[in-house]
Formats: sequence, C-alpha cells, structure tokens
Amino acid sequence: MAASLRHPLSGLVRLVMAVIYLPLLPAGVMLFAPAFSVTNWQLLLDDPQLPQATVATLVSTLIATLGALLIALFLVRLLWPGQRWRRLSTRLPWLLAIPHVAFATSALLLFAEGGLLYQLCTVCSPPFDRYGVGLGLTLAVKESAFVLWAIYAVLPEKRLAQQKIVLQTFGYGRYQTLSWLILPAIAPVLGAVMLAVLAWSLSVVEVAIVLGPGNPPTLAVLAFQWLSQGDAQQQAKGMLLCLLLLMLLAALAALGYGLWKAWRRTIPNLAGTRPRSQRTVPERAFSGLLPACGILCTAVLLMLARGGDVGPVGTSLSFGLLSSLIALIVIFLWLEWGPQRGAVWVWLPLALPALPLVTGQYFIALRLGLDGHYAAVLWSHLLWVLPWMLLVLQPAWRRIDPRLILTARTLGWPRAKIFLLLKCPLLVRPALLAFATGFSVSMAQYMPTLWLGAGRFATLTTETVALSSGGSIPVLASRALGLLLVTGTVFGIAALLSRLAGRYRQGLR
Repeated sequence: MAASLRHPLSGLVRLVMAVIYLPLLPAGVMLFAPAFSVTNWQLLLDDPQLPQATVATLVSTLIATLGALLIALFLVRLLWPGQRWRRLSTRLPWLLAIPHVAFATSALLLFAEGGLLYQLCTVCSPPFDRYGVGLGLTLAVKESAFVLWAIYAVLPEKRLAQQKIVLQTFGYGRYQTLSWLILPAIAPVLGAVMLAVLAWSLSVVEVAIVLGPGNPPTLAVLAFQWLSQGDAQQQAKGMLLCLLLLMLLAALAALGYGLWKAWRRTIPNLAGTRPRSQRTVPERAFSGLLPACGILCTAVLLMLARGGDVGPVGTSLSFGLLSSLIALIVIFLWLEWGPQRGAVWVWLPLALPALPLVTGQYFIALRLGLDGHYAAVLWSHLLWVLPWMLLVLQPAWRRIDPRLILTARTLGWPRAKIFLLLKCPLLVRPALLAFATGFSVSMAQYMPTLWLGAGRFATLTTETVALSSGGSIPVLASRALGLLLVTGTVFGIAALLSRLAGRYRQGLR
C-alpha cells in the first residue's frame, strides 16, 4: 500500500504546492524588472516622502521586533517553569485570537485624539507620532504573544526543567539559565519566528494604515499607494520600494544574526561567576500584563461598538476555515511525502514583502480571468496561511521519536498506516495550534482580498481598515469586535480541544 501511494501522493502534493506558490515567479520578474532602469531609481530617490518614510519604517520595525523578543524572553526568564508559566500559556490563545487590525483599532480608539483617554483627560493630548513609535509599540505587544506561543510549543519543559534544577543547585541565576539552557534549545525555531516577525513588521500595510503616520506613511503603505495607481511610473516606484524593503530585511536579518553570534561567544562564563538571582519585579504583575492588554482591547471595543452589527462574518469565516483546512491537509502530505530537505522556497512568503507577491497573484488572476472570483481569493490566502502553519507544525513533526516509527515498521505496518495511525495522532495539539494560526492569518489578509476579490468580497478586515480612515466610530468598533470574536472563538475551540487531547493522552501533554 505504501509503495502504491508514495509516488502518486508525492506528485500530487508537489503539484498543489506549485499552484499555491506560482505567484513567486511573476512576482520576482515584476520586482526586479524596474531595477535595471536608472530613471526609475532617480524618480524614487527624488521623491520627498522617501527619507521620512524610511525613518518611520525603521523605527517602528525595530521597536516591534526587539520589543516582541524582549517581552517574550523576559516572561520566559521570569516565569518558566512553574504554575504561572502554565497559566500564562493557557491565556495566550486569547491574545493571539485578537487580530492585528482589531488590536490596532482598539489602540486607535483609546489613544488617538478624540479617543477614550482624551475624553477622560483633555490635557493628555497625544503627540504627533511621525516616526511610528505607537505603531511599533502596538506591534511589539501583539507579536510578543505569538513569540511566546511558539516558544511554548517547542520548549521541552520536562527535560529542561530538570537541568534548570541542576543549574540552580550550583548557584546559577535566571539570566544564566536563559542564556545557557533555554535559548540554545529553542534557537532554531526562535530564529525562524523572529525572521517572520521582522518581515511582517517591515512590510505590514493594514495596521500601518490604521495606526501609523499618515503623510508620509511607512514604506509599505507608500508602496501600496503607488502600486494602486494606474500610472506606470508610480507602479515602477512602488516595485522599487518593495525591493528596498527586501534589502532592508536582508540587512536587518544579517545584523541580528551577527549580534546573536557575537553574544554567543560571551558565554559560558569560564570564570565560574554565579550572580545572585534577584527578582526586581513581581512575577504576578508581569504574568498578567499580556492578558490585561487583550482584556483592555476587548473592553474598548465593547464600550464603543454598536450592538447587533458585526459585519460580513460569513464571508470572513468561510475564507478562514477553508484556507486553514486546505493548508493543513497539504502540510501533512508535504511533510510525509514531500522533499526532506532543500525546499527553502516554502518560506519565501514570510521573508518577502507582501506587495510584490500580491501583485504576482493579481497578474495571474487577470491572465486567467479569475479576478473577482471566490476561488481566486481563497487561493491568494493560501500563500501566507500555508507557510505560517508549516512554521508551527514542522518542529513538532521533526520531534517525533524515530523509535516509534521503527517499531511500527518492525510490526509490518505500511507507510500510510504509520502516517494515519501513528504520526497524525501524535501531532493533534500542534495541528490545532497550526489551524488556529492559519485561521488568524487568513482573517488578517487585506491586500489579497481587496485586489483579487475586485472589491466584491467585503470581509471584517477590509471594512475595518476602510472605516479607520474616517468612518463612524461605533461601526468601526463593531467591525473590529466582530473580527475579534470570530478569531477568538476558533482559538478558544482549538485550545479546548488541545487540552482534551493532553488530558486523555498523557504522551501528548
């Protein structure tokens, strides 16, 4: 049975992945084609918005990426292992359930001029944020929950907890435990997660429209505006700006990797210094900080939302569920029957700016006459849903004990039976996390839905972003609240099923 299934399924999964990743080819051509013209570069460099937009992009991106990493590592250092760490881990899905657009909308309604904070204290007028500091801080808080969730998913708690006891017995503190024990164990996955966070923070459009500086905006929003115009010169400038974002991403990633390697050379401390473990802050206060942000976001939206009007829930729900389900099936087949190594291209949607990829998708849809169709929008979502889910699921797949597979083969089990009855049950909890993550990613898709849907499919995200530019505050809060409730329900169900799987299967805990 395994021999009969191996080649057909291997070819089928490669074909499906090729269809999903097909926009990479026209996106690459369209991204580099304007770069060979000196005139295009001159037009871009002469634009007066470019310097300020670059500064705002760098400031917001660095604050978001470094802030998310520091918050996550600080909480791991402070709380792991222990009851408060497990309690925080159970609360993380509720913050992850809040989409970025909904979180940014609540921050806008709370801190902007005319918001709730301004109404309570008229003296507390918000400063003009031309550098995107507020955008960076909002993204840092939001992305820290995802980083923590990824750490929780890959942290081998039982083994490392025993080693931590040994370190504490020898008098080493929390910082050395984090540096010598936890970070080396999670470094590969953490590096991939932080690269994805960096790429997303650098090229995010919808959140920057809601919360970022307006004139000039960030580089991603500026590129989006230029690509949306009909003028060929403006579109060329938009593509060059996407190329500039890619260059900034490569430079920042190389800088981060270099700093990591340099920092690793400073440890371990061969002098044997054992600094005292001092708790300068209470654990209880910081363990509830991130959940409190989620509660505050929900409370703001509930206070301002208009009852009975949550927007196009059905359309958003259908895109999220179908794209996540399709991606989950494809990922399982890819991990089992796909190539074992060398498929680095599957991570390109996480490392490239989204704008040229959406442009490539739109080019293909126009050529095939599929723009404005439901299937085209669903196909466009898969380009981001699938790699994000694979990022969550692949580490758990690689941690499957090979002795179990060897035992099953010794008993004469074919490959398909091992896959269905052994590997899939072992990956129930990571699969639920991946499904919820993919659903959240699909719900957050703004540009693919807007362009490939030709404006025919209104989702909660597209309406929230549109209303943030000057619509009715109650309607804006209602759309953001609907986005929060739909995503929160899916994350809640995934968390509940994950706990049930761990309760009745001790090996899955």
